[in-house]
Amino acid sequence: MSALLEIQDLEVHFPVGGSWFGGPRAVVHAVDGVDLHVAPGEIVAVVGESGCGKTTLARSVLGLNRPTGGMIRFRGSNVLGAQSAQNMRAYRRAVQMIFQDPFDSLNPRKTVLQTLAQPLRIHGIVPRSEIRAEVIRLLDLVGLSPGESYLNRYPHQFSGGQRQRICIARAIALRPSLIVADEAVSALDISIRAQILALLQKLRTDLGLSYLFITHDLGVVRSFCERVVVMYLGHVVEEGPTEQIFERPRHPYTTALLEACPLADPVLARRRTSAPLTGDIPSPVAPPKACRFHTRCPMAQEICGTVAPPIVDCGNGQKSRCHFAGDLDRWPKFDFSGAKASA
Repeated sequence: MSALLEIQDLEVHFPVGGSWFGGPRAVVHAVDGVDLHVAPGEIVAVVGESGCGKTTLARSVLGLNRPTGGMIRFRGSNVLGAQSAQNMRAYRRAVQMIFQDPFDSLNPRKTVLQTLAQPLRIHGIVPRSEIRAEVIRLLDLVGLSPGESYLNRYPHQFSGGQRQRICIARAIALRPSLIVADEAVSALDISIRAQILALLQKLRTDLGLSYLFITHDLGVVRSFCERVVVMYLGHVVEEGPTEQIFERPRHPYTTALLEACPLADPVLARRRTSAPLTGDIPSPVAPPKACRFHTRCPMAQEICGTVAPPIVDCGNGQKSRCHFAGDLDRWPKFDFSGAKASA
């Protein structure tokens, strides 16, 4: 099956600071050589620590950040090479976003009717005479029923879960193929989070949607996503089917993330012998040479600081950017507390 979204060698760099004498400016390597694809109907998670480049990657897919290099293809067409405004308009209609904070992403001065009617009117989704009926249909679709009772209310009159449902209604209003969800459930109570995830699954089935799901919550990833992409300091360090990543990670950083997850079973939690990962993530202005994780890795060897690790195919769709991806079974428990802490 051909990919709906395909990203190849994507780079997003931001110049910062400057020199009094016109010297070279420092550069933040937010995203560095990322490859990623999303198939039609697939839910792909992007996980990693804060500052690893997840949100920058999402914003680049939306066209909110201009990539420095690489390629983004959507349905086989190069998005970055689309010169006409018409092509970009069609792409932005086909790819929509759900933001983390539902309150900040809604205009407090606009009613629900005004918020949802605006994209319908701009893109001509339905005739103007049918906009009100379409807004009601969208509200019913996301579980705000009867839709008529919500039309003239403002964002501050809703709960957090209701506001996120409005944001979802806005995202599907343009009938997209791909939705980028950036921490879309992290600000919600756990019971509301489950309802929103169930709604997203239902919309995926009913509307044929695909999701690029940005999150810190690995519990959500395991229950909701089919494939996982793990990022560290602008690089993809591992990717593969969700169950395979959770059961048999092939990169020490992925193992560290999984070890940091709280366990509901106190007996299993007490059996853990690995200490959590220590040290701060290095600066993206001056990332470590070769393997970017070697300054915090418990199994780092001399080669890790001198030779960039290749992408290793671990089989069954799983890939790892590690010199020792095939040897991790010899390291059943890592002591992350003893790893080096800085670049």
